[in-house]
Amino acid sequence: MIGNEGVNIPVLFTGIAEVIACLIYVVLLKKKISQNKIITVVCIATASILLYGCARKLFPVWMWPIYIMLRIVFMYLLLYFVLDEKKTVLCYYALKAFMIAEFIASFEWQLVSFYNWGESELTVMDILTAIVIYVLAAVVIYLIERKWTNDPISREISRQEVVIAACVVMITFILSNISFFTANTPFSGSGIFDMFNIRTIFDLMGIIILFALQSRISEIEMKVDMAVMDSALREQYMKYRNYQDNIELVNMKYHDLKHQLEDLKNQTISDKQSILINNIESELEAYSPQFDTGNQVLDALLDSRQSICRKKQIVITAVMDGQLLDFMHVADICTIFGNALDNAIESVVASEDVQKRLIHLEVKMVRQFVCIQIENTCEGEVIFEQGVPQTKKNKRNHGYGTKSIVRTVQKYNGNTLFSVEDNWFALKILIPIQKS
Repeated sequence: MIGNEGVNIPVLFTGIAEVIACLIYVVLLKKKISQNKIITVVCIATASILLYGCARKLFPVWMWPIYIMLRIVFMYLLLYFVLDEKKTVLCYYALKAFMIAEFIASFEWQLVSFYNWGESELTVMDILTAIVIYVLAAVVIYLIERKWTNDPISREISRQEVVIAACVVMITFILSNISFFTANTPFSGSGIFDMFNIRTIFDLMGIIILFALQSRISEIEMKVDMAVMDSALREQYMKYRNYQDNIELVNMKYHDLKHQLEDLKNQTISDKQSILINNIESELEAYSPQFDTGNQVLDALLDSRQSICRKKQIVITAVMDGQLLDFMHVADICTIFGNALDNAIESVVASEDVQKRLIHLEVKMVRQFVCIQIENTCEGEVIFEQGVPQTKKNKRNHGYGTKSIVRTVQKYNGNTLFSVEDNWFALKILIPIQKS
């Protein structure tokens, strides 16, 4: 690109390609500013990128890498001021946008040069060709990227993955533009159109590699998520099984002791002994079954959390028709209610006022659906991403309980809704009633 002005892509075309590539991600990803501010930022960024492009003649050959890096920095800043994403994610998409812009600009200018070679000035047809190609390329990239950007897993980019992407972009850019620096390499083209072909093909290969990298990242993360969620499911099920074994033994002892105390009361005893027996009965009541929902699994889950709630001064209430859940597998009931109750307990314990430590559960039939509603007080801020609460700092290592709930509900063709209103967090689930 240095030393042969005839094959340079015009600054205007390159700058517009870079802005268009950034706008694809501005449209797809989560914004942190209003629409009016976005327009302002995009206008300022466009002017800055075009003005900076005009300064490329001021950079000698040995400073060309710095010039290119600063172009990527401009694109990063555009995404940074508009999008509400982590810095690693912004870096990754800035690199990807740069690679896309390089390909679009190279492909468009190759066609223009082929059909209009020798013209000293840009013609109306050149501009129309650029508009058509840029629009078509943006639509295609948008449709491809929409799949990845809608998936939170594919947006969990680490520093290592950013470094890999940067290496791919750097190597691709060097190989695609080496012909414009020297013809004495195995990767250089001898003629002008050979140089164009090499540049366009290498840029396209760079984009394909980046998409393949992101696909692999998403695949690995999905496998990790599935493995951890399966582990969480087994953990909730084992908790239930262990508690069920213990509670059966406790219930047997509870009924035996109740009968023994009744026998003692019927005997002639002193007032002191009567007070002692009454105290024992009061303490024994703490071990009596608290819930009778009509579903043995649900009763065991609620009773197991009740002991935790007593220690933490949490009031838990339930209005539940457990028989409505008979069509669900035991492990799935454990996954939904076990994780939901654990999350609710964790949330209400954060309140210093014990009077506000409240959890309420409902299971009822609404038309032909089982309606499950689990509510709890919530004083802290809850951030939602695509309708799912994100309360943990490290999304990679937390939140699997919530994911397990959503996945289990989807297994029964149900829907899950999370909401917060007036310091009340609510999990609402609708599942079509099915045969057992």
